[in-house]
Amino acid sequence: MSIPGLGQIPVQQTPSTTRTITLKPLWEWRFESPFPSSTSTGGHTLASSSLAPPTTSPSSSSSTTAPPTSLTVKLTSGTAERDGTELALGKPYVLAGAKSKISTLTGCTLEVSGPCDDYVAECEDPDDWPAVSYLNLHFALQNQRWRAASGGVGPRVLIAGAPASGKSTLARTLLALATRQDGGQQPVGVGLDPRDGMLSLPGTVSAAVFGSVMDVETGGAGVADTPSSGPAAVPVKVPVVYYYGRQRVEDEPAAWRTAVSALAGAVRGRREVDGEVRRAGVVVDAPAVGVGKDGVGLLVHVVEEFAVNVVVVLGSGRLNAELQKSLGQMRTSLGEPITVVQLDKSEGVVERDEAFMQQTREAAIKEYFFGDAKMTLSPATQQVEFGAVTIYKIPDLSEYLADEEVLEKMEPVPEMAHWCLTVMNASVRDPLETIRYASVMGFVYVADVEPERRRLKILAPVSGRLGDRPLVWGHWPEPHINLLG
Repeated sequence: MSIPGLGQIPVQQTPSTTRTITLKPLWEWRFESPFPSSTSTGGHTLASSSLAPPTTSPSSSSSTTAPPTSLTVKLTSGTAERDGTELALGKPYVLAGAKSKISTLTGCTLEVSGPCDDYVAECEDPDDWPAVSYLNLHFALQNQRWRAASGGVGPRVLIAGAPASGKSTLARTLLALATRQDGGQQPVGVGLDPRDGMLSLPGTVSAAVFGSVMDVETGGAGVADTPSSGPAAVPVKVPVVYYYGRQRVEDEPAAWRTAVSALAGAVRGRREVDGEVRRAGVVVDAPAVGVGKDGVGLLVHVVEEFAVNVVVVLGSGRLNAELQKSLGQMRTSLGEPITVVQLDKSEGVVERDEAFMQQTREAAIKEYFFGDAKMTLSPATQQVEFGAVTIYKIPDLSEYLADEEVLEKMEPVPEMAHWCLTVMNASVRDPLETIRYASVMGFVYVADVEPERRRLKILAPVSGRLGDRPLVWGHWPEPHINLLG
């Protein structure tokens, strides 16, 4: 550009953020990537990834454009994987809001662009590589699957440990490795930590068949992220979900146990009619619990309900000792002994602080209603009269202990704004116990409540009347930011 009297105005060049990372065999690239910043578009307050197209490959970016706001990684040579799922050569992956790693058995080079905190973990001795014990565990589970090929039942694995011990990462890795086997295994993945949610919103317990490759770009906090209802390059895993509605399993252990039992019944039903699922087995990601009698008792309940025959304890010697003592003489409902194995947690495991977890929950809610960078969804907004919906609230702990009601019926109130309500697979005419522990049909978001006009504004994944489906208002996840502005 030239202006008379001033001459040529230089164009401000933006320095390239693309760099190359070379990993030798058994090395890991460990990174922490930021969440996309929020932006307001079309009256909706969304993450930028909900509207923007996927980040372009670093090799095609212009020097005059702004630097990327999301971390993009591309494998340019060799082989690499993220938590058991292989990266495709030359394909850019956008990894937003993740604390994770990319590892290699044979060596590789990565092309990286965008902001992140990262370092390379070098390993010279295979015995010092944390993934070796995970691979050995996978091969042991494969032996059980091969023995079950003649009509038996495959392994049922429970992964337990302290917070930030890598439980979800190991569960994700074992599921991914199983699906990569010749012929493709179809294990069931189970998520029992209501703080995270697996393939659903937080506050739930869920299970799904993992019969296809997992998405490298998902899994920011738990085993797998919230599924979308539209088409996707990676086949969507559709879960069966039960709503617990509280943050910690210790808050209302009886309700959590009931939800876990219902989920285990659904998994048993699928196993009985599906030979592939029966042979592939189950991988259960357990919540972190205390090592006292009550916490161990919750894990024992899971072992009993899912007929777990292999318990993996990550990092905690005391929890391992308590489970050895509690399960040493037990047998599964199939008559098998229960093996308890302790593994060291990886040095690459990092603490997920509350700020990170809150952003993860917000991202899950946004993705459920609006999709992500790869696919934009169009949720429906509707005005609903108070009399057209039936809402039940899970009582506060003090109220629950006082009158032992599992649910209390209520009219919409202003405090309900910005909460997600759970749509139950039940009828408003069913008993409260049936409604409370029915499976989940979906979720709606309350944008506004107008008591004077006796109506509320609801955001739903699809249009249409809610009919006689009861809505349940729980205590988790916490109220979300205003999605509609």
